[in-house]
Amino acid sequence: MTKYDDTSTNNEIKPFDTFRKSRIKRTTDQGKVATILKCNTVDVKVAEIFALAQPDAIWLCMEHGSLDYNQAENQSNAAKIYDVDSLLRVNRGSYSNYIRGFEVDCTGLIIPQIKSLSDAKQIEEFTKFPPIGKRGVDGGNNDGKYTKLNMVDYIKQANQERLVIYQIETPEVINDVEAIAEMEGVDALFFGPGDYSLTLGVPGQMDHPDVVSARKKVAEVARKNNKIAATPGGPGVAKNYIDMGYNLLNIGADVVALSDYAENLVNQFEKINS
Repeated sequence: MTKYDDTSTNNEIKPFDTFRKSRIKRTTDQGKVATILKCNTVDVKVAEIFALAQPDAIWLCMEHGSLDYNQAENQSNAAKIYDVDSLLRVNRGSYSNYIRGFEVDCTGLIIPQIKSLSDAKQIEEFTKFPPIGKRGVDGGNNDGKYTKLNMVDYIKQANQERLVIYQIETPEVINDVEAIAEMEGVDALFFGPGDYSLTLGVPGQMDHPDVVSARKKVAEVARKNNKIAATPGGPGVAKNYIDMGYNLLNIGADVVALSDYAENLVNQFEKINS
């Protein structure tokens, strides 16, 4: 459905008939560290409030929680108003589970629970257009400006500007992590310390030596292969992770902010009312 008729005599490009560039890429290409705020809630107003704070991206999640594609598209649209990327963590499944996130114009997909090199290669086939992968083309959705983009340009820009982020969350995939980082279709590696510690049998021990070792390795191989290195990292640990090589950090989440805000208000009132 994408435009492909090159016989048109109208060469004028309208202001919005262009493919939006990733803000994360713009930031990291300048040698800076990009930031993410995570939306556990599905309300578009929360996404817009976060985008107003001007992180480089908001993180939406279908792996855990009730988010659907319509809500994801609305949250992504809210972020784009303020030139903020949206990253959608998908629910693992069939081919369509991956491409729909891109077609509602999320800037990136976070793929959880990568198990092996062969698993990663299948994701590459699903999420990148030829010649890198085997993703099928439509172009009649939000990401293709509803057929307003030229097909060749759309395919090229989608491969370059739409991020596929591979989550490294288990010890079983660590031996393959360098080979995964070398793949052309991998834009970033995301170290997930929570699930990594869980599968090690030390849940929540983010500073366990084996967790620290894996965290360092993911950053090292990502940056060695000119890929983005991502992980959760708030103000208390951010400098340490940046020193390791991480250049994309999730620095907070709506549920944490709301929980802390509500609890602090109630505690303050109880002091007054005691």
